[in-house]
Amino acid sequence: MPIVYAVFILLLVTFGAVVMSLEILSSNLMSPYFGGSIYIWGSIISSFMVHFSVGYVAGGYLSRRFPRIWVLTVFLVIGSLWVIGIPTFYKPVCELVSDRITDVRLGSLVAMNLIFFIPISIMAMVSPYIIGITASWRRQSWLTAGMVLFVSTVGSFFGTNVTAFYLISLFPVSRIVVGLGLICLCVSFLTLALRADRDMGE
Repeated sequence: MPIVYAVFILLLVTFGAVVMSLEILSSNLMSPYFGGSIYIWGSIISSFMVHFSVGYVAGGYLSRRFPRIWVLTVFLVIGSLWVIGIPTFYKPVCELVSDRITDVRLGSLVAMNLIFFIPISIMAMVSPYIIGITASWRRQSWLTAGMVLFVSTVGSFFGTNVTAFYLISLFPVSRIVVGLGLICLCVSFLTLALRADRDMGE
């Protein structure tokens, strides 16, 4: 069981941090096309809230149907690859949307969802999926729903502050995004390699 707990904490901290890091970075990606007004932050925050909601529902549902860590990890690999590709396609997406939609409020909202809906929704599945898996155990676990959310929030705290206070001033935004995607991909493959499902006796 120690391997399972280590995997859960690694996933919660990593993806909790990356989600908030991407939220901070998205403003830099959007601003050249839609400006830096309060409208952009409104689009960013509201879009991520929708993505979180979809991920929470999907994670809870799938954890009941497929209570296996490797199933979650396959989704995370897809989300990680999507993040790695963002620097290559966000410019044409934003240019297309800004040319077609003159209202920056609607345009930024559409662009945000086209670029971030899939990866953020997938990454938001981590907490409810882990809660669902632990709920399926026929034994006591210290990793309660409250503890899962606590660990994920700690990761989000560090992701937000490290990105806003340090990374943006040190590296180009596109490079940071690719780096985050690579980190998520490595963590996903490491999770698969550890075969935590076997350690759970599933």
